[in-house]
Amino acid sequence: YNSQNIAVNIKINGEAEVVPLTPSGYIETATINMTFFPKQSEKQELLNFRAIPEAELKENSLKFTWKRPEGKIDFRVNADVRITNTIKEIRQKIKFPIEELPEDIVIYTKPSETIDSNNENIIRIASEIVKGEDDLYFAVFKIADWTKNNINYNLSTLTAEVSQKASWVLQTRIGVCDELTSLFTALLRAVGIPARFVSGISYTDSSLFPENWGAHGWAEVYFPEHGWVPFDVTYGEFGWIDPTHIKFKESVDPDEPSTYYNWLGRNADLKTRKLDIKTTLIDKTGYIKVPLNLEASTLKKAVGFDSYNLLKMTVENLNDFYYATELSLSKPKEVKIIGDEVKSILLLPKEKKKVFWILKLDN
Repeated sequence: YNSQNIAVNIKINGEAEVVPLTPSGYIETATINMTFFPKQSEKQELLNFRAIPEAELKENSLKFTWKRPEGKIDFRVNADVRITNTIKEIRQKIKFPIEELPEDIVIYTKPSETIDSNNENIIRIASEIVKGEDDLYFAVFKIADWTKNNINYNLSTLTAEVSQKASWVLQTRIGVCDELTSLFTALLRAVGIPARFVSGISYTDSSLFPENWGAHGWAEVYFPEHGWVPFDVTYGEFGWIDPTHIKFKESVDPDEPSTYYNWLGRNADLKTRKLDIKTTLIDKTGYIKVPLNLEASTLKKAVGFDSYNLLKMTVENLNDFYYATELSLSKPKEVKIIGDEVKSILLLPKEKKKVFWILKLDN
């Protein structure tokens, strides 16, 4: 997570099968347009890229074509990608609400199929969260923090298989990364802040998942004069993402298909299967130190059993730009934290803030 650069190998395998519906059924031509694969970007460099069979790269889409295919057809992408750990540095306050946007950005303020930002409950909650705020970074941070702390990450079948609407997530208060990101994006759009859905892969060491690398969704928020800034509410990374996030696709709505299948024939069907993605770490270099100075002290040097103490953390932003992070305590099992164990904090350039935890020793 703290590496300056990481390099990974990504293998994407896809498969389809020609199924004649009658003895004379056939497919004359079949095309598969795939949009879900790693691309060159500001933070990502494609070291090697190969599509098998050869594919035409057109407008962020790989087009595979077969003439008179029979039986199973497969297609593969093999890519080596290097990701550089960088952060978008915003040094000055950007006014909120946003008064003017480029024409091509306006679409990211509108409701879409899954991101139903015109829902009255979403509008009400978003307006309450940012009420009285005139700094865009703080408005986005408050919405990200609210989403992370009010929606429970839940791998139920309702959320794992199909992306649910943002209004459903707000009502049920559960979701996976796609749902958390959809709600976060909807809340932003509801108050006129442009945001888009990003899909790709990332690394986790959570015991919830059988493999460390897997599909993941997060958001990018548009900041005037600075461009798109990443926010991952699932990981608690607000205004930056760690280098294990590898972007494949950006879209207005998460429900946009990642692969389009087209075929022309007679009395035949093309049966499709999910993409299989394998990621392997090749290399990691350098180290990025968290750019904060932390000083901790307790109100009392010692307390008795069944007693309380107060821990004060002074956090100093060493940067000349906005920086947000999460703070948490490591503690022995005999100590209980009263209130929130994890605290999100946003610091202005060179700002110092104090954060407090109430601790209780057991009896």
